[in-house]
Amino acid sequence: MNNYPDARAYYDKMHRLGKWMTFITLIVFCGVPFVVCMVYGIMPKVSDVLLASGGLLAIFIPAAIAELIADTPVMGTSFYLSSITGNIMNLKLPAVLNALKIADVKQGTQEADAVSGVAVAVSSLTTMVIIAAGALLLTPLKPILELPQVTTATQYVLPALFGCLMLSIFSKNAGGGTVFHGHLKALIIPFIIAAALYLYIIPEYYELYQGFIIIGCIPLLYAITKIMYKKGIIKVEMKEEQEGEERDAA
Repeated sequence: MNNYPDARAYYDKMHRLGKWMTFITLIVFCGVPFVVCMVYGIMPKVSDVLLASGGLLAIFIPAAIAELIADTPVMGTSFYLSSITGNIMNLKLPAVLNALKIADVKQGTQEADAVSGVAVAVSSLTTMVIIAAGALLLTPLKPILELPQVTTATQYVLPALFGCLMLSIFSKNAGGGTVFHGHLKALIIPFIIAAALYLYIIPEYYELYQGFIIIGCIPLLYAITKIMYKKGIIKVEMKEEQEGEERDAA
């Protein structure tokens, strides 16, 4: 992974910067409402805060842990910026996967880390521009946004986004010349378990426990993938192997 002499210095700097920015962001996020509550004398009780946020924390804490475990190997140091700006699963991760595919770089390399950082930064800037434009144009565009055609189309934005993400998962090309064969077979058992939980076992509680389900599926998927790889069901073709076969054929 350290292809360049200053690789370790680069990663140390990025991790240090990411930790400081995360700390400052937490201070700002928590500090603004705290100061407002102090100034206007409306500080809520800790018990009321926990009672109101308990249900949300039960959903988002496991989901955040699952994202940390699953997304960091793909996003690299750009995960710091993604965590600060938010919307990782719906926006940042698809942007990173698409950028890695376009740049044709292998995940986990220095090149992939740089490409991921640019993708997340551009995605964040684009989001801020769109939000600012939306805030300014919300009133003038209100008649258009309330049209039945527009309201119907907005319902398909998120499914279309996840559809694009699924297409990248189905691809055999992992970037950087690495090709997977049979990797989708490892998804069968986790998919069946998640579908059974959602449809038959705990349909009314699935959304509440989906973070825990994701955390449980991660080690299961890892174990299945490792077993299938050792048995030759899943194969990984590296760029060096492809170049060797081409030389032999020539």
